[in-house]
Amino acid sequence: MNDDATRAHGANYTLKDEIRAYWSKRAANFDSQVGHAFRSPAELTAMQAFLRRSLGAEPLTVLDLACGTGEISRALLGLGHRVTGIDFSDDMLALARAKLGRQARFVACDAERLLEDDASYDALVTRHLVWTLTDPQAAFAEWFRVLKPGGRLLIVDGNWMTRTWLQRLMHKAGSLLAPKGDEHVRDRESFDSIARRFHFRDGLTFERLAAMLREAGFARIETANYTPVLRAMQRNAPLADALRIGAATRFALLATKG
Repeated sequence: MNDDATRAHGANYTLKDEIRAYWSKRAANFDSQVGHAFRSPAELTAMQAFLRRSLGAEPLTVLDLACGTGEISRALLGLGHRVTGIDFSDDMLALARAKLGRQARFVACDAERLLEDDASYDALVTRHLVWTLTDPQAAFAEWFRVLKPGGRLLIVDGNWMTRTWLQRLMHKAGSLLAPKGDEHVRDRESFDSIARRFHFRDGLTFERLAAMLREAGFARIETANYTPVLRAMQRNAPLADALRIGAATRFALLATKG
């Protein structure tokens, strides 16, 4: 459904519809933007090493939450995992299917309202989703539900809403050095409109996320070292992108279903 058709629903046009329309609009250029696709073998290798450290070497049944164009699914498949990717943007899913074919199962689904059976996955992985959630309590309850006992939840995310003075300076420098027309967020008005209504509109932190996951029933919450992946991305990026990668507080969290 295009933007005009969706808005024609009037009062039924919700924040979720706006978010879906925004990310669908970005799908075509998503992989070309910094921090999304793995631009070199070194980046993919670093991500796979991170996944192996976090999830172990044994092949697992893994759910890739908000899979986008399928980059994390691609890394997981390369490690021998059985992968299902879900996203609520049909445009993103079309790109993921074109990239990976039938190697993974891709399903149109809202990450806050899963269609999967109880205790059906060994692990859940998500990158850059949590900061955009509108109802994180509902999402975390769903994620807990579909995990098997002892299953792991791996979250890679960051705080893009609030920055230190140094991060603001790095972000501004990166934006100034970027080629003309290479804005990281091309539709600033739409982004600002939806971002003001995210649950974590005042910023997502590891501590805040960990507390909410404990309330949802997760245990053994710990940090996962994502720094090698970021360093690999920066080494292979133009200076403008390398600065923007470092211009936010990023973190990775690993939680277990007790």
